[in-house]
Amino acid sequence: MSFVGRAFGSSRERFGRHVLELVRGYDGIESAAFDSGGYVIDYRVSSGGTGRIGLGILFRRFDGQTGPELASAVADLVEPTLVDYSPGSWGQVAARLRPVLRQAGREDMRFAAIDVSQTTLSRPTLPYLAEMVVVDMATTLRFVTTQDLDFWGVDADHVYTIARGNLTVPAMNTLEMFEPSSGIRVMEFEDDSGDSYIGSLPLLPGWLGGVATRTGSRPLVFLPGHTGMFVVLGASEDMLVPLLTFAEEHYDKALRPLSPVPYTVDARGELAPLQVPRDHLAWRWIRHAEARLAASSYATQTAHLRSDEHRAEAVAELVHLRAPDGIEHTMTSWTDYAPTLLPRAHYICFVSDDHDAFRVEWDVVATLVNLTPAPGYDPPRYRVESHPPAEIMARLRALAS
Repeated sequence: MSFVGRAFGSSRERFGRHVLELVRGYDGIESAAFDSGGYVIDYRVSSGGTGRIGLGILFRRFDGQTGPELASAVADLVEPTLVDYSPGSWGQVAARLRPVLRQAGREDMRFAAIDVSQTTLSRPTLPYLAEMVVVDMATTLRFVTTQDLDFWGVDADHVYTIARGNLTVPAMNTLEMFEPSSGIRVMEFEDDSGDSYIGSLPLLPGWLGGVATRTGSRPLVFLPGHTGMFVVLGASEDMLVPLLTFAEEHYDKALRPLSPVPYTVDARGELAPLQVPRDHLAWRWIRHAEARLAASSYATQTAHLRSDEHRAEAVAELVHLRAPDGIEHTMTSWTDYAPTLLPRAHYICFVSDDHDAFRVEWDVVATLVNLTPAPGYDPPRYRVESHPPAEIMARLRALAS
């Protein structure tokens, strides 16, 4: 490394250490550390909570530059976690509960230093997205935990029902904005303050079906950031690729990205990922968006799981790749060394000391090997032991692609 490199480090390194100093500057921060490998900052607050800041998004958003805009963005991420808030009684909080969508894998998980009772209330709702519940407060919000349920004496289903019900009035008011229209119409629903929860409306049963009924079209929904949303009406087939590019640009710029995947209404009138046949012009773009979301969600989960030094299993990562023909896919490795938690991927790569590695499509492997989701993981994990018997491995090798 050159003298300049030794003295100052890379621009990414300097940027990360600058953000670290910003975080450490807040009263209430007990400790903070910069992980240059994962390019994140992990911190603990005096009240016992923890937080993580992904630096890659901030670095891209501010082009590696430091200044007041970066400090403001860091404040938006850190300050809500510093609130030492007692949840209060059920009667005090019920009307302030709201549902929110977050990437799966971002909820608190069990570490050696964190009580499992503090696990954030979360349930799978879409691939790689989870529904959580927050208590809406005057200046910030607080995620509901399983410990809160015990304190309130209510079950999780009741909390989700009440939280969704609290958005009934804004849901009905918003529906009135939708009317039949000719041609394409892109409607942006902003929520800069984060207190309208308008991006949560697609979670409400029947809301998106109501949009379809009122407009006479199949709506598209984009949720690039953790607040707000885009609803697109009257999109033709040839408009899908430009719309996906538009959504990804907003996803990349979002301070807290949610999803680049397009969503629509299914046969039941509920929110579902948009699916198109493989020969559709937009298929590769949708595959790209799905792979990005999966890789992001699993990367966070992998970091959490690997932080537990008492975990018996190896934790495999999900890799996002592009083939020479331009088609993108995800892959994970199944080694022959120890029990492993596999992420769901398009391909499994079998790795051992005795033979060359080879890969097989997940769905093909599943016809020969019992791949069952292990309980308690979102996104899902599949616990496997050593490689299958030799005769099965021979068949898998013959099916390698």
